[in-house]
Amino acid sequence: MPAAVKDRRQELLSLLAPTAIAERSAPVSLRQFAIKAGVSEPTLRHFFTDRRGVVTALIGYFADGARDFLAESAKPVSRLDDAVSGYGALALAGAQSPRFAQAHAFALVESIHDPEVAKVYLEMIIEPSLRALESRLGPSVDPDGAAPDRVRHAALALYAPTLIAILHQQLLKGDEVRPLDMAAFNADLTDLFTHGMQAKAAP
Repeated sequence: MPAAVKDRRQELLSLLAPTAIAERSAPVSLRQFAIKAGVSEPTLRHFFTDRRGVVTALIGYFADGARDFLAESAKPVSRLDDAVSGYGALALAGAQSPRFAQAHAFALVESIHDPEVAKVYLEMIIEPSLRALESRLGPSVDPDGAAPDRVRHAALALYAPTLIAILHQQLLKGDEVRPLDMAAFNADLTDLFTHGMQAKAAP
């Protein structure tokens, strides 16, 4: 892709992103994306082909914005409690931006309606997040490298409640209905996780 085209795509995505993560009652049409971004619908079709192209490009845009977070969360940690509490701290810090929950909400809603978008969300956001956690947890959950499935299970078991807690508080307005002390949640999750996922002793 020529550099000028790539740069223009990135510029358009930066204009489209606020519309994608804005609170709304229904999915945004291609026409609405164009209006909100201040460009023509043919312009979006030229750079992204169709609405699905806009949506998948936005998911990639959000994924690019999370690269530093993924790099930090992927750093191997030898002690399980440090690995878990450190990940929780990273996730809570990242979630301070409204974009975190709203980007997931955008991708989830679009994925429900379009299996092709779901595949992109899985491959560009969910799986990289899980693989980063596998790298982080591997040294403490499976130091000998003999049980990779257990490391994968551990990553899922940590990622899911952390993400749900953040979505509960931010996206679903749980902070208004039933506020959650996220620091205390992270401490209890670390305690529960540490006791349940310690490396198994060799028989």
